Amino acid sequence: MMTEPPKSKDSDELCPICMRSKNKHTPKEMLVCSKKLQEFRKNQTEEAGIE
Repeated sequence: MMTEPPKSKDSDELCPICMRSKNKHTPKEMLVCSKKLQEFRKNQTEEAGIE
């Protein structure tokens, strides 16, 4: 089970994929991380037999 990533000192939200502050992502990096997160969630639901 995944837990929320720790908050950085600046209270910026951290990306659960690369663990960098979301504020420091370029638009391209945000897109890549978003796709990876969607793929991860899709794989989790498929493994659990949930559709």
